Amino acid sequence: METPDSGPCVDRQATSSESATTSRFTIKALMFWTAVAAGAMPVAMTGAEYPPVGIFMVGAYLTVVCGIATLVRFPSSPDAWIPIVIALSLPALILAGMLFLPLGRTRDEFIQVLFLSGIPLGILFLVRNVLRIKRTGFSFTVFLYHFGVWLGWMGLTIAIIAAPIT
Repeated sequence: METPDSGPCVDRQATSSESATTSRFTIKALMFWTAVAAGAMPVAMTGAEYPPVGIFMVGAYLTVVCGIATLVRFPSSPDAWIPIVIALSLPALILAGMLFLPLGRTRDEFIQVLFLSGIPLGILFLVRNVLRIKRTGFSFTVFLYHFGVWLGWMGLTIAIIAAPIT
């Protein structure tokens, strides 16, 4: 039964035992995010001469690191498996385009279509994250995983489009 002080608008103070068990900052999480930040910075610097490669490399790094963490935490979630399929489909599409399309304008337009398909891909990841937040709450690891796949997609297609012809 609700008392006048326990209505839905009154904030309840957590006891010391509750705050100890629901701590958001753990040594494991601190080490993980330090590795993410410490690894992403040198990876971003690999593309200093050609920035699209740096964008792709940061996306690939975030995809691998946060993807593994997402698969460990949520092994049966579609939010863990959909990005894997998308990340693997880009190299397959590029390879198929290089093998089956003739040199010239057709191949260039195919890569540009792949680049533009990154827009609905980003919207898909945004919608997946909003739905996930409504169901289970926000997960920064899953967000960075989705962002890494999208960044890798955009970075690779930009790198191919902007590559100097030799």
